[in-house]
Amino acid sequence: MKRQSRILATGFALALVLSTTALAQEPVKIGFVTELTEPWSFFGTSCVAGLKLAELQINPAGKRKIEFITIDNQTRPDQALAASRNLDVQSKVIALSGPTSSDTALAMNGYAEQNKVPFVVPVAAFPQLTKPGTRYTFRIEPDAAGWGYAIAQFVAKQKPSAKVAVIYSDFALMRAIVAGLKYQASKAGLKIEPEILFPQGTSDATVQAAQVRAANPDYVVVIGAGGFDSTLTNQLLDIGIRTDQIIHPFGITTQVKNWGKRSVGSYYGTFFDANLDKLTAEGKQFVDQFRAQNDRPPSYIENYCFVTAHIIREVIDKNPGAGDDREKFRDAVSALKTKETTSGIPITFDKNGARKEYMYFMQIQDVQAKDYKSKQVFYIEWDPEVIPVYDLIK
Repeated sequence: MKRQSRILATGFALALVLSTTALAQEPVKIGFVTELTEPWSFFGTSCVAGLKLAELQINPAGKRKIEFITIDNQTRPDQALAASRNLDVQSKVIALSGPTSSDTALAMNGYAEQNKVPFVVPVAAFPQLTKPGTRYTFRIEPDAAGWGYAIAQFVAKQKPSAKVAVIYSDFALMRAIVAGLKYQASKAGLKIEPEILFPQGTSDATVQAAQVRAANPDYVVVIGAGGFDSTLTNQLLDIGIRTDQIIHPFGITTQVKNWGKRSVGSYYGTFFDANLDKLTAEGKQFVDQFRAQNDRPPSYIENYCFVTAHIIREVIDKNPGAGDDREKFRDAVSALKTKETTSGIPITFDKNGARKEYMYFMQIQDVQAKDYKSKQVFYIEWDPEVIPVYDLIK
């Protein structure tokens, strides 16, 4: 009888071990909702390219797999919200990620905060994503109002008391950039004239470009959405605006290629670039591997989505239970102290999920069919509270 009891007990223990082992091998599911079609697809598809490269690295044999469930939100907030709800309720993801548009990210942010789903935002910079009181949202990219602050500082260094024209599309990201720019411009002695806002879906700026030329600005900050950004740039060049007068707040590979050879001499802001001198060994490897797979260099979009996957891997590896419990995952991200493997830039979050701010400004040297060259001309770091970001943008 005792022998039978021992056999039963041993069998039960073995079954428990096997069950626990099986549970540990179930993938950690991450809902990756991004823009694969419509206006913001040039960002979303770039993001997924960076993510795919990271997936090959973060899932080696012997480690619990991290599975990214990628869904197209069509650059629509309602689709982003619906996808978030489905991933939460049906797929039981441990966290959400993926958006590159601030408009879609805001929809996901509302759902994540209300339903206590950790939300790691790779590339969306609207300040209110990490407004005071935020608990479940963590933004990898510096906030967009800060980008405007950085532009003002860059221009002031180039030419004190400069006149700056601003021409932009009506998206949350662009509005935040302009708000930060206008705030700091007034303090730096810069004059904003004219300021021209385009409704979403605009495809021509012939009249507005002429207005900019007539104002005779020293610099023109150009922030169009999707293909319209290239249209704006070329129409300004057509009427005599010089390339070294044009500043793009952000530049990714597909944008630079679309601006074309005519854009040589113009400036763009970024947070990672294949042309930077101070990349880590891992960063140089990332650039080489991305080129080999995609026939073009990566930019900060691809980098942030690549880094996001590595952050999630680190959180899962170093925090027992974080792959199965959302609160443990949230707490682990909140306490994270690490660096971007590609650049060495520190990653820590404040109590609202925001990062320390930094930005590079690059000047385009050459544009080829599959590549481009640029050089760093300015770098700036600042504390997020240097401007009242949450008051500027409601």
